[in-house]
Amino acid sequence: MISSASRLSLIVAVGALPLQLLRLTLTLTKSHCPKANMHTTTLRDPYISHSVSVRPDSLKFSSCLFSKSFHKNRNSLPIGYFHYSLKHISLLMQPPRYTSTCYFQKENSLKETSLPVQTLSGFPIEKLNGEVALVRIDTNLVLNTSNSYDKSSLERAISTIKYLYSAKARVLIATSWAESEYPRTICQKSLSDYLSSLLQLRVTPLQLGTKQEAEERSIFLLENLANFSGELANCPRFSEKLAHCVTIFVDDAFSLSHRMLASTVGVAGFCGVSLAGFNFEKELSDLLRLVDTTTPPYFAIIGGDNFSKKAPALQLIASKCDGLFFVGKLAFQIMKGLNLSVPHHFLEKNATNEVKKLIRIAQDREVPIFYPTDFVCAKNTDHELSEVFGFDEILAGWTPVDIGPKSLEKISSVISSCKKILWIGSPSLRLLKEDTSGASHLAAILHKSSNNACEIFAAGNIPCNAMGQISRSSSQIKLLKNTTVLWEFLKGRTLPGIAALDKAYPYAIRWDSVFSDPSLPLVVDIGSGNGLFLFQMAKKVKDSNFLGLEMNKKLVSRCRNGVLLSKLKNLHFISTNATSSFGPIVSSYPGKLVLVTIQCPNPDFNRGIYRWKMVQRTLVEAIIDLLAVKGKVFLQSDVEAVTIEMREQFITYGRGKVVIDVEDGEEWMEENPFGVRTDWELHTIAQGKPMYRTMLRKIG
Repeated sequence: MISSASRLSLIVAVGALPLQLLRLTLTLTKSHCPKANMHTTTLRDPYISHSVSVRPDSLKFSSCLFSKSFHKNRNSLPIGYFHYSLKHISLLMQPPRYTSTCYFQKENSLKETSLPVQTLSGFPIEKLNGEVALVRIDTNLVLNTSNSYDKSSLERAISTIKYLYSAKARVLIATSWAESEYPRTICQKSLSDYLSSLLQLRVTPLQLGTKQEAEERSIFLLENLANFSGELANCPRFSEKLAHCVTIFVDDAFSLSHRMLASTVGVAGFCGVSLAGFNFEKELSDLLRLVDTTTPPYFAIIGGDNFSKKAPALQLIASKCDGLFFVGKLAFQIMKGLNLSVPHHFLEKNATNEVKKLIRIAQDREVPIFYPTDFVCAKNTDHELSEVFGFDEILAGWTPVDIGPKSLEKISSVISSCKKILWIGSPSLRLLKEDTSGASHLAAILHKSSNNACEIFAAGNIPCNAMGQISRSSSQIKLLKNTTVLWEFLKGRTLPGIAALDKAYPYAIRWDSVFSDPSLPLVVDIGSGNGLFLFQMAKKVKDSNFLGLEMNKKLVSRCRNGVLLSKLKNLHFISTNATSSFGPIVSSYPGKLVLVTIQCPNPDFNRGIYRWKMVQRTLVEAIIDLLAVKGKVFLQSDVEAVTIEMREQFITYGRGKVVIDVEDGEEWMEENPFGVRTDWELHTIAQGKPMYRTMLRKIG
């Protein structure tokens, strides 16, 4: 029975919001619990759904600013939480659920250069000089000679290695192959010899973890990664071993981008820069072009089987295209969904609901669905005998095996005005001789359309083989050989190999939407964490703009919510890996970059010098290039070796343009020059420990 209610207002820091930024109101509702013979209090947060009941005398507010249990992750250090001793519950307060604002303006059309990752072709070639580059290639691309119709993928992969070599980088080639699928003659030595013949350059076998004295420019082939359990497990230790001495990772094995491997995903976390190679870039570009609907009409010809597993992808295609033509075994699933009579042995169990969902999507968009009206059928007693029947006229003793001529004519008719066509999966129900296969006839029809400025995407072995045999050089025809990657992409799943690469910014940042006055001097905090430092700086210094770059997306989301709540017009946060994206982001800012801060990065205590992987050559060079003359770089940490290492990186790669700006005779700055401290800085000082601070200045 509720007896009374009262309201309590507390000033707390919520999530990433600074102290005293938000007044959080909690409703305390008292009620009587007869069974326990005591009063309880229900706490409700108007912004979030958390609700707990506790005894009033057990409620207390505890500051966890210096709580050891939260010090494992400095960047997500909370400021306050409510502790309920009776229930032993610690409720970490979360930020209000506001919708964050996106400040990126997407281009109207998706160009081939607008990729979500950074590429080798877009990376400054002069920054490759003297670096150690690890290149992941697909051995199947190198050893599979059956696809003689298309060598472009192999040529692009070879070009990636040659390009790095010509840029005076040391190249390590990483690859794997299933020894059961290739002759025993394929080994590390024979593969290195074969690569040498393709590259016309010497490729030397190298055992993993071996220290090798080499010339300035050299190419090594690592041993078969399939022999290491850490490769398939994406083991961090194996990934670090693989990335030993590597500064640049180049992934050119797009066919493996759906897999979580140490050599495609884990290794990227231990390299300063992670880029897409020439072949990876081209195949990813084709994949993104496939779902671009800015050039209608867009038609899809879908064959093969296994509707249930492909249902999410097929439904996405139905939501994108302007027309659908189902062939192969999938056609019978669609025909059944349209209440047509079809042979039961071609139908999948438990696929009915997914089929009807796809049909509803198409009908809601008024997208026509086509299916074969005739089939080439084989006699059950003699498969060499074939005859064409209408789909509802197939005689007993005959089995459909391929698409019929009238259906091919129908396809030719409906695609005549299309600007883009996707063909995925076989139109046949079983393969016949090549000269009578529906695939070759369909390829001829599509090739004719490509001559009329229609873009053709052929996906899968059968479509690629058929299209490749007819046309090997048309720029209008894109061959997507790896359907596993395509299906995973169309299902809306994140491809680990793509996600692991450094993010690019193909969008124009609207600085006038981010800041009220984008001409003001810019201060960038790299690794901004929960944003407390920048929130306080933005409130204190009104004549500058402040930008936080942070990899943790959740923290950035909270910080953006905080900006909206505080109504600060000189503060913004971006989720990114600053090591690789600092240049692309900050270079477009219209004002001057006057200050960059890197404060209290997490040191890697497993390495002898506590090396912090964030401060590497690529980042230092980007900062020095964009920093205004007399602009400054502030570095600090509670670990002396970390600050020393960061300072040395700037001195080494600053090209003589930076000097230490500390009082004579002093190695470290005694006080924080801004009068604003980070949460970790406050914690360190409260424990009586020193902070190691230094300031660098650009001299020209």
